[in-house]
Amino acid sequence: MRKAAEVHGDREAVVKHSADLPGPHLKPFQRVRLQRFHQEARYMHRMTGTPGILPVWDIDEEHGDRPRWYAMPQARPLADALDGNSTLLDVVAHVTELAGTLAALAEQGTYHRDIKPDNLFWYDGAPVLGDFGIAAIAQMPAGLTRQGEGLGPANFLAPEMRRAAGPGAGERADVYSLAKTLFVLAHPRRGPYPPFGTHRVDAEEFSLWSLGGGNATLALGHVLEAATQHTVGDRLTMADFHAELRAWLGRYREDPARFTPLGGGSFRRGWGDPALWDRHHRDEEATRAMLLPCVRRIAEALTGDPGAWTEGIDHDNGDSTLGTYDWQPNSEEGFVPEGFLWMATHAHDGRRIVLEAVLDHEVCFLAEAQRVGPPWTLERQWGHTPWHRARMPRTHDRLRELTDEVVEWIARSTPDTRPAPDRPVTAPPAPVTGP
Repeated sequence: MRKAAEVHGDREAVVKHSADLPGPHLKPFQRVRLQRFHQEARYMHRMTGTPGILPVWDIDEEHGDRPRWYAMPQARPLADALDGNSTLLDVVAHVTELAGTLAALAEQGTYHRDIKPDNLFWYDGAPVLGDFGIAAIAQMPAGLTRQGEGLGPANFLAPEMRRAAGPGAGERADVYSLAKTLFVLAHPRRGPYPPFGTHRVDAEEFSLWSLGGGNATLALGHVLEAATQHTVGDRLTMADFHAELRAWLGRYREDPARFTPLGGGSFRRGWGDPALWDRHHRDEEATRAMLLPCVRRIAEALTGDPGAWTEGIDHDNGDSTLGTYDWQPNSEEGFVPEGFLWMATHAHDGRRIVLEAVLDHEVCFLAEAQRVGPPWTLERQWGHTPWHRARMPRTHDRLRELTDEVVEWIARSTPDTRPAPDRPVTAPPAPVTGP
């Protein structure tokens, strides 16, 4: 990308050019990349004037159907067009316009396949799409994504697109990605990526409650859940997604005061202060460092392999906390923690161990033995431990004691037919110090 200006005019543009020049020296991946650029340049030039698509002002005409550059207007990222006074209504209104554009493209057999905030812009008073580099475009050569090649950041990608499925893939992938993008745009303080997996209205990490609106955010959550279904056939089409968003706006846009400005709220309760955000981030990182040796120790006790565990809750796999912990309500919606860290061993002999840290200004820990899932059933629970400040020695002590209890229980309840490990399984984890 390079900035440019008209010789006889006052328009400022961005010139996008190919990083590869044609020739026999090109490697296969470079040829694919060059083909993508040619396709994108020709398509966006042909679509100039179409509402919802960033126009092309000029294009290299010397090289025929293999242009080496094209020029677009300088446009603002859509995220930058949302300021501190914007609300969820503004986010949904912009995404609804984009959904309408994508629905029209889908009717023509064209799918963008790389919807994310970085590829959405604000131009001439409206949201527009850019960067069609990996699009599946009707009436253009297919096969510009190699079999097995990854496409874009995984958190925005529909499950079927995390590995290229060949020509024609992506009919409802844009729906999934646009719904994930809506969530990120609505939470500017949360970070650049959405939570992984299907949106769940009953899951804390997908919460919209801080955006205000009461039942309005609950209703929108159900739309996002339908738009991010793991199975393609269960997911909304783009036309349906567009229609549902329009219906939501029609119901709630007449009462904008019920929504919290994006600059006045945050993903987590009480994170309007950057210092609190920084503290939470450091608490979370230090807590994760505490958990890692403990989950490895538990995995080794259960399976014999300290690496037999995964991190991150997967609702599509039926993951959830099954025990009763008598959480004290801290909001109108009950107990809503600032965050949590979830780790689980691989299943062994029909059992797995879940280890979880719950953060809410302080931190506590819990563990569960779960049987044969999904659906998983609760076999045993430990904790939660008393609340303590994160990054403190006593906090580490409580986690180590919890881990001791779990490992001892595994030893008592599982016949040990495995070879003795090289080191004692009850060795305590290394101390972790805060920053």
